[in-house]
Amino acid sequence: MTNVIFEGIQPTDLREVLASGVDQGGNPIQPFIDADGGWPMRCCLADSLPGDEVAIIAWSPFRWQGPYRETGPIVVHTNGCSSAWQAAALPEELDQRPMTLRPYGAEHSILYELVSPISAGSGLNAAVGALLERPEVAEVYGRNVRGGCFAFVARRA
Repeated sequence: MTNVIFEGIQPTDLREVLASGVDQGGNPIQPFIDADGGWPMRCCLADSLPGDEVAIIAWSPFRWQGPYRETGPIVVHTNGCSSAWQAAALPEELDQRPMTLRPYGAEHSILYELVSPISAGSGLNAAVGALLERPEVAEVYGRNVRGGCFAFVARRA
């Protein structure tokens, strides 16, 4: 089995955006206090807790330019995370949400024939690992089914 590393947003990249006060879509960053918790955070691979300071920002998880590079809304902590932005396995709360797995090849294009809908609780970690076993897959991007938002990127460790 392939060893996998899952990532949210790199902390240095997030600090730069937060320090600028403007997200990658040109929108002002507007932090708010999360009263209820449960937002899926992309700066770490955890859910927010009640009382966390968060913001919804426009973000592109792609480190390359090209027609497949997208920007969309994500939720981030604005004053630091208590969880890690990298992990060898996804936390349980992510596996409990339906996801779409989008594999990309080395040329940064979607491998459409391998795009996979994953039901909540059906083994997200294993499904990502199986995609990364395929030599044509360079990275797998997890997307939230309901909102289509970026959830994580997975690569071979």
